[in-house]
Amino acid sequence: MALKPAQLAWEETLLRERLKFVKELKAELQQPDGAAAQTVQAYTSLIDEVIADVALEVHRAVQTGVDDLSDVQHRLAAAGGQPPAPALPPLPLPVAKGNMVDVFGNVVPPVALDQVACPNCNRKVAAGRFAPHLEKCMGRGRQASRNANKRLSAMDM
Repeated sequence: MALKPAQLAWEETLLRERLKFVKELKAELQQPDGAAAQTVQAYTSLIDEVIADVALEVHRAVQTGVDDLSDVQHRLAAAGGQPPAPALPPLPLPVAKGNMVDVFGNVVPPVALDQVACPNCNRKVAAGRFAPHLEKCMGRGRQASRNANKRLSAMDM
C-alpha cells in the first residue's frame, strides 16, 4: 500500500519535529547542571540502588538456605514478562533466647570460646579478652602508663 503525497508530507513533518525534540534533549543532557541531566542522574541512582537491594536479598536468601540457587535461576528465566516473584519469607528467630544471629542467620555465641596463647607470658586467654590481656602483659595501655608515672614520681621524692 503506497502512501499518498499528503500522508508523506505529514509523516515527514512529524519525523522532523521528533528529530528536533531529540536534538534539544541531547543538548540538555550534555549540560551537567541542567534539569534533564540531573533527572537522569537521579533515576540512574535509584535504579542502581534497587538493583543492589535485589542482589543483596537474593544473596542472603541463598546463603541462609531460604532459597536454592537453582530456584533463583529458574525464577530469573521465567520472569520475562511475568509478575515478580513473591517476597521472601522472614528469617526464623534464633532457637535460644539471648543468642545473637549474624547476617546469614547463624547463631553466634555471646562470648568467644576460642583460647589464644599469649606470646609474652604463654598463658591461655579467651579470644575476646586477648587485646586487654596483651596490653597489661606488655606494660602498655592507660593503667600501665599511670603506674609508670607513679613509680617515676616516687623515685624523685
